[in-house]
Amino acid sequence: MQSFVAVVETGSFVAAGQRLGLSNKLVSKRLAQLEQDIGMTLLHRTTRSMSLTHEGTRYLEGARRVLAEFEQLENEFDAADGLKGVIRIAAPTTYGETTVARAASRFTEEHPNVTVELALSDRYEDLAKGGFDVAIRIGHLSGSSLIVRKLGETRMKVVAAPAYLKAHGTPEHPADLGDHICIRDTNSTDPNRWSFCIEGQTIQVPVSGPFLANSPSACLAPVRAGMGIFTCPDIFLADDLSTGRLVELFPNTHAESLPIQSIHLPSAFRKTRVKAFVDVMQREMRG
Repeated sequence: MQSFVAVVETGSFVAAGQRLGLSNKLVSKRLAQLEQDIGMTLLHRTTRSMSLTHEGTRYLEGARRVLAEFEQLENEFDAADGLKGVIRIAAPTTYGETTVARAASRFTEEHPNVTVELALSDRYEDLAKGGFDVAIRIGHLSGSSLIVRKLGETRMKVVAAPAYLKAHGTPEHPADLGDHICIRDTNSTDPNRWSFCIEGQTIQVPVSGPFLANSPSACLAPVRAGMGIFTCPDIFLADDLSTGRLVELFPNTHAESLPIQSIHLPSAFRKTRVKAFVDVMQREMRG
């Protein structure tokens, strides 16, 4: 039943196997056995595609309900005997290497019988196909059927090194950035335009420069070397600003705020260990 639901949700036997920790051949064998046991074909399968049969659509609804009840039963034993099992977490690279990794480490200390697999990537991973229980994401999300929990937020700050400002001058207004060298993060919606809210009006400032990267950490390297100006989530700037290595520009200008959120598949959210990790993650952020 788990194999059937995983194949439907991920769209392939290979992805279902990755999600369940099984070979795709074993997933196929289990599905065939299920169809034989209940005497119905659940999936139409060809070499290029597969689709639910009428019976498969009906069975899927019931299977999800049964598996949800089974997970609830597991959760009751988890509560009594302590958490166990595996939790797979997806997170953005720079934030994952810092805050999420610390939270995962603290979580394993508190729950030593749970194995944590942390996968770092600045791409938005498909939770079902990747077999992830939870993802930590920064930024606004489009509507989906996933369960979203806001953990906090981060504000964008524009920063530069004193050496850059000494060599090129200090911009007095965001509109002046067009005359400066800007380091750009390609993870942003539009790396060539930075957003600012001034007197209640949102303005888009065109920016350019010779260095782009898909990681705030990578972008900060040339910024610290005095090579340009950068707009960066403040969660990555505490040490740089406190030591004076970087200087914040336009501190009185309202910059964009981005939510930090956990994302779960509906079924994953029922796992006590997933909820427990998200709680630890939130504590780590507050700390």
